[in-house]
Amino acid sequence: MNESNRYYNKNKRNRERQLFYQSTAWANARELALKRDNYLCVECLKEKKIRKADVVHHIIEVKDDFTKALELDNLSSICHMHHNKIHGQSKKEQTNISSKIDVVVSKQNKEMF
Repeated sequence: MNESNRYYNKNKRNRERQLFYQSTAWANARELALKRDNYLCVECLKEKKIRKADVVHHIIEVKDDFTKALELDNLSSICHMHHNKIHGQSKKEQTNISSKIDVVVSKQNKEMF
């Protein structure tokens, strides 16, 4: 890898990603994913646990395919614990887990309101 590529990878590429995560488009997509998943961790729900989602995870990472960065089907609401667990695994394991993420649809409990 030549010096200009090394500089680009270290400085510009990370800056582009940082700007993306500060964008209005990302904030809107993130909010849509959280609302779709009722602000709950979809991985915890699979374990029959209820935990608030505080991370919106890119199933296919931004660095791997930027074109999917704002696609709702590529976003999953999860808790920090599951996010760390996913990113602590190998790429193959991540793909296997990511392909099993389901969209949770629920209806409002009328008794609560």
